Amino acid sequence: MALIGAVITNKGNTLITELPKDYLRIYEELCSIGCRKALERIPLTDNEEDDIRVKLYADSDIGNHLLFLLTESSTLADANTAAYAVLNASEDIKQELEQNLLHDQYANTAELLRDIKDMTYQTGQVKMSFFCPLDGNIEDSEYGGTTPVGNLYLKSYEWDIRELLEMEQASPEDEMARFFDDDDNIKNKLVSAVWTVDEYKDKLYGRIDCRFKEELTEDETETFKDWILGQCSDGFGEHFEQQPIHTEDGDLFVSFWNSSDSYFLCTEDELDDCIEESQGMQMGGI
Repeated sequence: MALIGAVITNKGNTLITELPKDYLRIYEELCSIGCRKALERIPLTDNEEDDIRVKLYADSDIGNHLLFLLTESSTLADANTAAYAVLNASEDIKQELEQNLLHDQYANTAELLRDIKDMTYQTGQVKMSFFCPLDGNIEDSEYGGTTPVGNLYLKSYEWDIRELLEMEQASPEDEMARFFDDDDNIKNKLVSAVWTVDEYKDKLYGRIDCRFKEELTEDETETFKDWILGQCSDGFGEHFEQQPIHTEDGDLFVSFWNSSDSYFLCTEDELDDCIEESQGMQMGGI
């Protein structure tokens, strides 16, 4: 289902497509007409002198009101993201969201996206956080290779780590909860999952903040923990740990997972015990 239609012209070549659509799929379509620009670099302009011209249209009331929020300073990425957020909004908020759109309650797409996030979070009254150790490595650009850094160093770049995490999860398409598909009961309860960092007892830890519509059972909690662990090691975490944070010592890479026996992933209630056990392993006490 599409909310917005787009006619995109590049140097005489024309593409007719629909939004929202997978980012890479749109990019492939753009390449077919000789346009290799990122969606964020394609303004919604339809001027004759422009090499790339974009004309949007809609066949529904919701789509037309969505178009009202887009201006010539908006980009094709903005249009796709807004359409995605509206089309994939939770059924719990969709009716209110559509009424807000039809009554022009939003001045721009930023307000729209913020309200969708706020309304979605409000449906998840049950909050649960999971914690794990962080690993950090500095890449030596001159000689190659990496050097591990301690937690004190990571703490000194807490703001930068947090900012990068927020940027990696800023778009509705990047909401991690949508990637959960391990259990239908949990999926129906899950509202959001957000990776961040938090300082606890003078150390910086990875923290995954989750919202649910209902409490998880013990078995469901274990199933969900397994999914988070997989995301830390192979999913979101694997992608995140490849994103550099520039420091005066070189590029810092942060990971939410490591292969040591002292690694753990636990709930907030379990955190003190997990830290104590992990420290015992590191000192060779276990």
